[in-house]
Amino acid sequence: MTTVFVESAFRHGYDEDDFYEVLESRPWKLRSRRGISDVYELYGRNYVGDYLHVAYRREGERYVVFHIRRMSAREKRSYAKHL
Repeated sequence: MTTVFVESAFRHGYDEDDFYEVLESRPWKLRSRRGISDVYELYGRNYVGDYLHVAYRREGERYVVFHIRRMSAREKRSYAKHL
């Protein structure tokens, strides 16, 4: 599978490396909380310890990452419960 990043993914100052670091952190993966098909959310940490939320969608044989940001306090609590 190929991973593609759209410009909006970097709006909050994170980059491709942060995405791959979240993947290595054994993230918590959920289907979209908004019920959008083929959209997934990842909750995990990068190497510097930031708690990150990543949103991406699957388009055929590729993943399109369109959002990377810090988790809210509420998201951190939920993430901590699922560790």
